[in-house]
Amino acid sequence: MSILYIHNVNLAILNTPSILVRLSVYSSKIIYCLMDNYRYPGDITIREKADGVLIDRSFILILGLAGFISAADNWIVSPVLPAIAAGFGVSVALAGSILTAYMVPYGLMQPVYGFLSDRLSKAKVLRWIVGGLALGSCACAFAKSVWSLLLCRAVTGFFAAGIISVSLALIGDSVPPPDRPASVGRFMGMVFLGQGLSVGFGGFLANFVSWRSAFLFFSVAALCALVLLRRLPAEKIGSDSRRFLPEVRRVVSTPKGKVIFPAALATGFLLIGLYSFLGSFLNQVTGLDYLRVGLVVMFYGFACAFAGSQVGGVVARLGHQRTILAGGCFALFAALLLVAFPSWQAGLLASIALGLSYIFIQSPLATIAFDVAPDAKGLPSALIGLGLFGGGGAGAAFCGWLLSSGGYAAIWLAMAAGITAFIIIVTLLGPSKLSA
Repeated sequence: MSILYIHNVNLAILNTPSILVRLSVYSSKIIYCLMDNYRYPGDITIREKADGVLIDRSFILILGLAGFISAADNWIVSPVLPAIAAGFGVSVALAGSILTAYMVPYGLMQPVYGFLSDRLSKAKVLRWIVGGLALGSCACAFAKSVWSLLLCRAVTGFFAAGIISVSLALIGDSVPPPDRPASVGRFMGMVFLGQGLSVGFGGFLANFVSWRSAFLFFSVAALCALVLLRRLPAEKIGSDSRRFLPEVRRVVSTPKGKVIFPAALATGFLLIGLYSFLGSFLNQVTGLDYLRVGLVVMFYGFACAFAGSQVGGVVARLGHQRTILAGGCFALFAALLLVAFPSWQAGLLASIALGLSYIFIQSPLATIAFDVAPDAKGLPSALIGLGLFGGGGAGAAFCGWLLSSGGYAAIWLAMAAGITAFIIIVTLLGPSKLSA
């Protein structure tokens, strides 16, 4: 993770406000320290244990790297939407459909990959879909129109869909229950660190090279992750012959399933929808160039990584329901801040608040999903992903419509109202329905 340690930033070359660069340097140093504990060389070993499986921590690191690439490739679009729109001569609202084109198949295919991973080798499924992501991203780099880019992003989302959910299922199979919240938090922190760093990197490339080079870079990075995934050990393969749709109905209709899957859908719609247009807001309203936009928005990833390292302890102290409520309060703060103070400083604080919010909500939901169906970890984890990213795709489309009809203020106000409703509903549910 030493790549996160930034050296010798030349402010004159970057032409960026020094406060943003210094904040990014300090944050990178913090994240470097947080992740430094997960550098474990050598082959991965899995040792049987009476109450589960004891794993080498490089297992989490390699899974986190695959998720890092997946999230980075996904969210590279957000800060460069204005550049893509300008390159193809279309509006930002139309270019925003690229986000939906990725997120919808990304969400819809997750249950399929989760179901397959419960019956096939999870490691093998993971290698297949990372390879597909590499090919899809490469195709995006050479798209000739906004419509061909939209198609290539849909194909990329189709293959990338299972990376996070299958990785979470592997964690659920391998990590004893008391350690799961911390392991999930660390994994998701790495995933969304990828998201945050990608927008900074994407802003740099859009400003000095081309948005196309970003897709090409992540195609190569995915191939590197594919090589590392070959080190994952083989796991026991289930022999269950249950069919897909009946199994989905069984999992969704469980008492916990009736609560956490709609909660994941609402989280994706509200938080990802809100985040999706933050980059274009910073460019069009506050006047930041693509590089500065990337520097601001990447603090979302820093906040996710920090929250991921802390969420296990937070859940242990507060419980799942109160942790989710804390996440909702952070999200509401972000939306109201953007309404009241439409500036890049507010955008910076909103990025941090949204990062904390996402991990504080997603990590408890993912942990509870492990206990929805004890005989299957892949499908429940994937259904959480379906809710988050399917909801995120719908939220991005809805926010695009709001942008066309009412501007950015309409997005922030609508999301604030939705987040308020989410907080009220979670409060009324009580802790018993949101416990692992």
